[in-house]
Amino acid sequence: MTADEARYTQNMVDVLISRRWLAKVARDERALRFANGKVQDLLDDMVKWLVGCIDRWIAIASCITAMEETGRNRVMADCWLHWQARDIFTDSEEVKTLKNGENPYCT
Repeated sequence: MTADEARYTQNMVDVLISRRWLAKVARDERALRFANGKVQDLLDDMVKWLVGCIDRWIAIASCITAMEETGRNRVMADCWLHWQARDIFTDSEEVKTLKNGENPYCT
């Protein structure tokens, strides 16, 4: 990878990392739904969303595993997989808390 490619790749990683802000906005919206008493609707939507995310993650991970690319595309693909896995885990923990009748948004 050239110096320019390395800089571009780092910039793209930074963009993906900013996705955390978007995740916070989505969590705030779910907290509002929880506060409004729409817990079952919230759970149903989250489970449906998570199933789609997991299916998509598995499909893409299998493609990435087979990739022979070692440069920027591979770095970006690995970063994307990492962040998707983190989002899936975080959202799964939120669902577990909701199913236990607790408030995951009180932190």
